[in-house]
Amino acid sequence: MRAQAYACPWKEQMSDTPSRPPQIRIAAETRRKHIAEAALRALQTHGHAGLTARKVAAEAGLSLGHLTYHYKDMDQVLAAAFRLAAEQVQEAGRRALIQPGGTPSERLERFLRAGFTTDMMTPAHLRLKIDLWSAALTQPQIASIERALYDSHRDALERLLDRMAAGYAFERIPAVADLIMATLDGLWLDWLRRGDEVAVKNGLDGCVLFARLRLGGT
Repeated sequence: MRAQAYACPWKEQMSDTPSRPPQIRIAAETRRKHIAEAALRALQTHGHAGLTARKVAAEAGLSLGHLTYHYKDMDQVLAAAFRLAAEQVQEAGRRALIQPGGTPSERLERFLRAGFTTDMMTPAHLRLKIDLWSAALTQPQIASIERALYDSHRDALERLLDRMAAGYAFERIPAVADLIMATLDGLWLDWLRRGDEVAVKNGLDGCVLFARLRLGGT
């Protein structure tokens, strides 16, 4: 997929300036979020390759002119949609982390399973995940969003592993995190191919068991 496939001859629009009244800036931010939400739904329906400005506008219930006013081109719309998707994934992990109670390994298990809930494991979300990886290969702005999502997830994972580590095991955390992060991506791809819930459960259980064995956690 090439970034130029989404180029759109929209004229550069003037950005909001601090001199504008607050209510106008808020209204513009709300409309931009509404468009990003519509683009996210359109991505889940049509995929990255099939997304067009007209489809986003139709999904948002707006004229094409509203898109050209709030976003310079489709690259910006795509980035806003993928950023919104990343925020939703991060929120799922955050909710798992703030749940009280549990041993360190139980907290790790909750965190890992938060990315494989029924809401997450849908064809639309799977398509979005694959599209994000694909778009990141050719579009620097989307690559930055994908990298930030990875870094955020890994940082939370390493903090959980740090709580599991006992004595000498702290230096093993990066290697354990590497294996778990790669396994999570692999489980998504395997689910996309086979839709085997038992395989996903076994994979997540294996991640927790590996962490316990390598770090000495309970």
